[in-house]
Amino acid sequence: MKVAITALIIIAAVAAAMLLLLLYALAVSRHIPKRLRNIKKNESPLFAGEHSQIGAHRAGAGIAPENTVMAFSLCLDNDKFKVDELEFDLHTTKDGKLIILHDGSLDRTTDAVEKYGRKNIRPSDLTYAEIRELNPGENFVTDDGKTPFKGLRGPDIPDSLRIPLLEDVIDIIEEHGSYLYSIDIKDSGETGRKAADALINLINSKGIADRVIVASFNNDIISYLRRVHPDVQRSIGVIEGVLFYFACAFNIKLNKEKLPFKAVQLPANQFRIIKCGTERFVRYCHSLGIAVQYWTIDDIDEIKRLSSIGADCIITNVPDRMYSIFNL
Repeated sequence: MKVAITALIIIAAVAAAMLLLLLYALAVSRHIPKRLRNIKKNESPLFAGEHSQIGAHRAGAGIAPENTVMAFSLCLDNDKFKVDELEFDLHTTKDGKLIILHDGSLDRTTDAVEKYGRKNIRPSDLTYAEIRELNPGENFVTDDGKTPFKGLRGPDIPDSLRIPLLEDVIDIIEEHGSYLYSIDIKDSGETGRKAADALINLINSKGIADRVIVASFNNDIISYLRRVHPDVQRSIGVIEGVLFYFACAFNIKLNKEKLPFKAVQLPANQFRIIKCGTERFVRYCHSLGIAVQYWTIDDIDEIKRLSSIGADCIITNVPDRMYSIFNL
């Protein structure tokens, strides 16, 4: 009992200290000039030019079934809009294949529940051949409420709609030009570490490492990248992000040569207390040679605002709409 009470007291004390630190940071930040010197001279392709780069979230989840070759092809091969960056996610199959998929389950986007008679079917439960039998467009809904791919089964599912392999997607993208990539490793633990190794080996062999941002929400994968692949161009981790936010709030002069990440990818002002979608935050990042990317922004006015404060890339489900506001 005493041990439990002591543990609760420690947890409460830590929580109170963190809250006080947050409140203090917010108070202090008001007295720091909004406009920090914007040092954005960098040879890295991650930094934007005249306006923010257009990032297609899950290859454009608002215009085609997410993370499919159909979506990638729509972003790459049309005369109505263009994108600068393709953002997508990695999972590992039962037989060790790296596939493009966001969720930890196949339930939401495919007909997996119908086919296998149970819920919460993970990609690691199935071989790649089994996953290729599914329809990732099953629940895709267009802006006008239509479901054009619902009910497709077997040979009626076009290859461009089936869940693709990472290597195949990279080859398709590279055939169309020099694009940026944001690749999010979704697996954790040993599976995630193997995925990280395979991903980094692949992007190095393809000669595209300088155009790829490796990301993960799993702190164990971020720690692994930091320890085993320190030279990989990656985004900020969750814990790193919290610490970095406080560094910005206090205007701490960090040593940019020692920062292990090259980009911050985060929401803008979706949180009530912590707001990173500010000109001050962007300039602080740029002063350290860090590119700033915001997700997932579909509101046109917010896209305009973030571009005006210097965001390097805005990751959106509707890259066609974003393109239109920069190319009127």
